[in-house]
Amino acid sequence: MTGGESVFLETLTESERVHFHHLAMIRPHLPTPSQIHMLEGLASSLASPRLLTLMARTPHWLAHWPILLGLTENEATPEPIRRDLEMVVSLFDQMREMDQASAEEKPDRSESVKALYSQLSTGLKPVAKLLAKQLAKTVSATGTTQELPPLPTENPDWDTLTAPPPPLPAQTPSAGLDRVGRLTWARQTAQPGELLSFLVSSDAEVRQTALQNPMVSEELICQALAQSTESAFFEEVYAEARWYFRDPVRESLQDAPGCPADLSRRIGLSQKLVAALEQGSLGRASLRRMVSLFTQLDESEYQFITFWAKRQSPHLLRVVKYFYDRLQRERSGLSTALPERGEEGRWATMEERVFLATQATQEEQIAQILKDPNPQVFQLALENPALSPRLLAATAPGLDHGRVEAIAAHGSWSEDPMVAEALVHHPQLSEASALRLFGRLHGMKPAIEVLRDSRLLHLEVKRRALEHLRTLYLAMPVSDRITALRTSGGELMRHLPQEVLQDEETLRRLVADRQLDPGILLRLARNKLTPRAVLEQIAGHPVLMAHAAIMSELLLNPKTPREASVRIWGLLSEAEQQQLLHSPHLPAALRALG
Repeated sequence: MTGGESVFLETLTESERVHFHHLAMIRPHLPTPSQIHMLEGLASSLASPRLLTLMARTPHWLAHWPILLGLTENEATPEPIRRDLEMVVSLFDQMREMDQASAEEKPDRSESVKALYSQLSTGLKPVAKLLAKQLAKTVSATGTTQELPPLPTENPDWDTLTAPPPPLPAQTPSAGLDRVGRLTWARQTAQPGELLSFLVSSDAEVRQTALQNPMVSEELICQALAQSTESAFFEEVYAEARWYFRDPVRESLQDAPGCPADLSRRIGLSQKLVAALEQGSLGRASLRRMVSLFTQLDESEYQFITFWAKRQSPHLLRVVKYFYDRLQRERSGLSTALPERGEEGRWATMEERVFLATQATQEEQIAQILKDPNPQVFQLALENPALSPRLLAATAPGLDHGRVEAIAAHGSWSEDPMVAEALVHHPQLSEASALRLFGRLHGMKPAIEVLRDSRLLHLEVKRRALEHLRTLYLAMPVSDRITALRTSGGELMRHLPQEVLQDEETLRRLVADRQLDPGILLRLARNKLTPRAVLEQIAGHPVLMAHAAIMSELLLNPKTPREASVRIWGLLSEAEQQQLLHSPHLPAALRALG
């Protein structure tokens, strides 16, 4: 290892170093079939922009279509690189459509393909030629038409190769806007980074306006809560019904460093009460604990407890109403907390720990016992009847390799879907155990979560999840496919681009919904595999006029029909047109109009 390479490695995280060693070792040579399989998995699952940049700057890897497509669909790939690779994907998609077009349409389609090829960057034109030759028939009895680009040299400059290109200029930058402009842009922007900056702003009006932006998602709210230092923002999110009832948002509210202590305590008490109600009555001690939690519950949390009871345990609604009525009648007389046991100032003996492992009923005690240094105490805690799947799943991420393997091999806990899903995401679980547990999970959501998890390093588990997701989607009728696309927020398009985006009937019926989530329209408008007919349908969607980002993506998509592009171009302001003219990906026909 050279001195420069060792310095470069210091800038990488531990997981990035593992993948970098594999990439650096095989980069100077032609990859074997097994290495190609590994590269395909990394291209679609890596979350490191620097390593994805390295892969995109290795032309003989891009000559393999799944690797190219994986880099294109990976949202962690730097934006300028992803845009360039999308042009190559669009080129071949238009070539496929040209082959299937009627004789009258072929000349126009051929001109579009030539114009798009001329827009490719210099480094990608040889890759496009090589991919085309791989698809073409051989021109002689022997042989091959492949002409590989030159292989990389030894000891390259890794810092230069992994440095992502500068980001593309924002289509409507928020910098330099006056207050009215910032409020307007906070309501309209479709850029997640800009929207996040508005959500964590110290200006209350800007925050509240950004919360009304239709592009605000649950994931974005959780990120904003983790970064915000404005206590008022937490109350604003908590006060909105669409976030108040969502478990991930409530967990983010409680865990965020800037969350006010009182709000965190309120939500924490509700979580403890729900966990106790899920466990049920295990004796007088558990009943006393439930009563204690009810008496401490804040009035604002009764809506959530009622919502939970309606879905999970309708027979408990009378109990919730009793305690709510009691709160209204005797608010001033209620006890706010039970006395806590004082610190004894000594370590618990083995007898005490064994007793707690088998007899404890409080969640805090059981969670502590699961982390006991003695593995026998841990094994006893697994048999505690008060241990719930929810508590074990919440505790699993903090356990070491030996303990998660023990749970994975446990006769009953490994069969529980909630526990199995939590273990599959544990970074220290072995690949064999993860594959066995994943086989016990059902539905689309666990597979999508596995594909989304950047900490999961087992590529075979991700490949199995992708195959499971593909099988489920292809077996669905059209109506169920539409429901899956809506509930996943377009996530299926990212993981199954060819299956979803070549399913024109489903996409046309999906886009026909006039109340469709703008985020799904934005994904469809941006993707270069979206059928032309669907792009033309999006161009007439009523949501389009309220979102300049969707119009811009349609204009940057070379498959958008020319008539629709010209019509949308006329709807943009002069400033927006000038911003698009700076983009190297704007089709030549629109550049001529500008």
